Amino acid sequence: MKKDEYNGCDNFTKAKAFAESCREKAKRLVAQMTADEKLGLLSTHHNAIERLGMGEFLIGTEVARGFVGRDPEKYSTVFPQPTGLAATFDRELMLELGKIAGLESRAYYNREKKGGLMLWGPTVDMERDPRWGRTEEAYGEDVCLTGELTAAYTLGMAGISDDGYYMTVPTLKHFCADNNEDTRINCDAYLPPRLKYEYYYSAFEYAIRKGGARSIMAAYNEINGLPAIMNPELDSILKKQWGLWFAVSDGGDFTQNVTAHKYCTDLSEAFALSVKAGCDTMTDVETPVRLAAEKALEKGLVTWEDIDRSIVNTVTARLLTGNIGGCAYDNIGDEVIDCPAHRETNLRAAKEQIVLLKNEGILPIKETPGKIAVTGALADELLMDWYTGYYRDGVSVLRGVMNEFSEAEVIYDSLWDRVAIKAPNDRYLSVHEDGSVRADAEVIGEAEIFELQDWGENWKNLFSVKYQKYIRLEDSGELKLHNRTIYDWFTHETFNFFDTQGGILIEEFQNHRRMMSDIDGNIKFVRKRAVTAGQVFTAETVSSGTERAKRLAEVCGLVIYCTGNYPVQTAKECYDRRTLSLNIQPGMAAALYEANKNTIMTLISSYPYAICEEHSLLPAIIYTTHAGAHLGTAVAETLTGKNNPSGHLPMTWYRSEQELPDILDYDIETVGSTYMYFEGKPLYPFGHGLSYSEFEYGQMTAHDNGDSITVTADITNISDADGTEVVQVYFTVTDSAVRRAPKKLCGFERVFIKSGETVTAKVTVPYDILRIFDVHSEKMLVENGTYSLSIGSSSSDIRACCDIRVNGGEAIGKRPAKFKAAMFDKGENIRIYHSRVHGSDTVRPTGWNGTLVYRGVDFTEGPAVRVSVSTLIGREEIKFEAGSQKLEAKAALSDSYDDLHKVTVYFDDTDELRNSDELTITLAEGMTLADIEITAE
Repeated sequence: MKKDEYNGCDNFTKAKAFAESCREKAKRLVAQMTADEKLGLLSTHHNAIERLGMGEFLIGTEVARGFVGRDPEKYSTVFPQPTGLAATFDRELMLELGKIAGLESRAYYNREKKGGLMLWGPTVDMERDPRWGRTEEAYGEDVCLTGELTAAYTLGMAGISDDGYYMTVPTLKHFCADNNEDTRINCDAYLPPRLKYEYYYSAFEYAIRKGGARSIMAAYNEINGLPAIMNPELDSILKKQWGLWFAVSDGGDFTQNVTAHKYCTDLSEAFALSVKAGCDTMTDVETPVRLAAEKALEKGLVTWEDIDRSIVNTVTARLLTGNIGGCAYDNIGDEVIDCPAHRETNLRAAKEQIVLLKNEGILPIKETPGKIAVTGALADELLMDWYTGYYRDGVSVLRGVMNEFSEAEVIYDSLWDRVAIKAPNDRYLSVHEDGSVRADAEVIGEAEIFELQDWGENWKNLFSVKYQKYIRLEDSGELKLHNRTIYDWFTHETFNFFDTQGGILIEEFQNHRRMMSDIDGNIKFVRKRAVTAGQVFTAETVSSGTERAKRLAEVCGLVIYCTGNYPVQTAKECYDRRTLSLNIQPGMAAALYEANKNTIMTLISSYPYAICEEHSLLPAIIYTTHAGAHLGTAVAETLTGKNNPSGHLPMTWYRSEQELPDILDYDIETVGSTYMYFEGKPLYPFGHGLSYSEFEYGQMTAHDNGDSITVTADITNISDADGTEVVQVYFTVTDSAVRRAPKKLCGFERVFIKSGETVTAKVTVPYDILRIFDVHSEKMLVENGTYSLSIGSSSSDIRACCDIRVNGGEAIGKRPAKFKAAMFDKGENIRIYHSRVHGSDTVRPTGWNGTLVYRGVDFTEGPAVRVSVSTLIGREEIKFEAGSQKLEAKAALSDSYDDLHKVTVYFDDTDELRNSDELTITLAEGMTLADIEITAE
């Protein structure tokens, strides 16, 4: 990237000068602070220092979908889920949404001047596995798409003024490789060197270098054995190379370095390692952070200079936002919150994110049928995920269809089975007028009937048909009516049902306590695991959802079946999915289609499903994320064609979880995941999205500009409908010195084309996206070579190709005489582990032995190879191969992995060796290899 870029600011020189002046002022402020005052600025809660003009301040406000208020009074403009925003492929829209998020956050900040300036979002983690519980929060599986969209979003949030002030400071989550939930607080993500920099790091670089992100949140997980909060590249790359201001830990992760990672034995050590690595702020309780800092100072683990550096970083950000001293953004008031202009942009977002997955001509609907069935679990729901704010005037699909088809009779049914729960005392669970639930009804009446909602993987709810509210297990242990919707970090309305002899066992899902009733019908939950008579309930079906579906479909001219997930259940933060199957009301789509061939499925979901059966049966499938207040309007207008769908999938939709690797395997190249490496045929490929228009591509051309490539192609709309084509450009390098993905997105544009017109689409491909990480020079570079470019409507729908020679890059050359063992070209049965003792990465075999290949080795430096190695379990042989020569040496037994010894082998100094550039090393089990040197001695 160009060195003179400054987060999209037009006046680079002025903005940079102002930032530097704020840093100098921050240094002066910190120099005036007492020790006690400094220690009060190390967590996300900054204590006031009134004598220096610094009020109490809070770092961190969620902003994944716009400003997130945690109560209904703090409403905002709530965008579609980020994975849906990614489907828009729309940078300009993301910029506008970022401005909305920044303005509304600033408005709320201006009420009290405490929090709402340092915003936590967007989530940039690569969505390499659709089972990830937080798929809703991120922007897909591709670096280019994620990078471009989050750069635009953060630039809008930052709102950098002409005089250099920031409206807000976006914080990217979570750096990096944070794509599993079940073991997220201490798992180790193994990242081979090239994937680490090209894939997992690069997505974050866009928003920092090109966008407005000036902070990041370190991930919970470890990266090659090192907790992400202690990654020294927070400082060496993100700050010193990319220009980041400050870094924060994820919630509670500072103390988890002792309690969960167990990387440190005490908090003082954890504090020292984190601060020195570049993590400035601990998202943790203030008191343990303060104590840890005091202890670290006492032990000499950190200096006041280390602490001052971190505080300067955050105080600089406070100055640049006007939190200290004020700025023009202090004049933003409540009038901007969910204002008409913001709502209009948000409706556009809801429409653009809709993806037409399949259409056999049934859509758009041209004639209004007399009766329309709007059915399914999500037909009349507007559901929130955890990072959703509160919005006003929401329109469900049911309401949207009723508005759009005002002349039709619209009939609704959720299609859930309705049941009565009989307790062991032969009485039924009954909801009383005061909201209490007891097993005291002798017969089934209205108060005894519940919708048995099963959201997959045995996450079930009981929804009172009479009161239209969920049954909830209160903290007091009582079973009571609660709300119309479910919204909690850990839901108390969720129960697991297990078959047992004579009936079912009902457990609350969090602590797995079982429901029991006594002879009088009193309900309680106990930890007893042995099945007793008082635990065995039965669920009697009062009305079958499938049977109602068939009857309803038979009398309607059109069926709109709405299904999908409940965002705070089954898969969410802390919980990954086990399956990709659409296991909500299984078989329902088939039952509806059998009764009515005009059945359209609207899938409302936070993540992809393997909807293979539905795809094979139904004539049309629409996909939308949980899109906020305008969900129903956007869907209904898509059905009629007012909205010509233009969304494209930011993730591969697989046919089964059996096509996926272990969710903890981050090596996407080796395991063959994401569209770049998957060798199977997906259900829907990355970039897929249909339209009511049809586009024809002409010849493709490419021109090298020296720092970018311009790709052009004529595209004709050969249909009767005006529409927007999302033009996608992919590349590979046919003569690369390293293995390349067969196809990788490098550019995209949304192009609106009227019916019958031809437009010349132009896509600019910056050199940045073409870069690879060269393990020889340990830097990102653009490789000279022949670049094969392709253009089309998805990663599998390629319309034209051409080659272009890039000579303005670099050649991958020789390695230095001494290099790191972790910088291998190829590794088999190998893992990278960080050495705390040596402060660097090492490699170890994962089995009986492991093989490493190093290319670019310069044997003109000498015929000897010297390695630093340790071995623990008695297998001492280390093998070397270069050219046709093979050598073997023994390593001295070690006391630990870090107890390294030098081992040197001598190849014959031949012309063949000097002309060779490849070294292969095979390590035995229990060995650790740290560095390698080619020498004459």
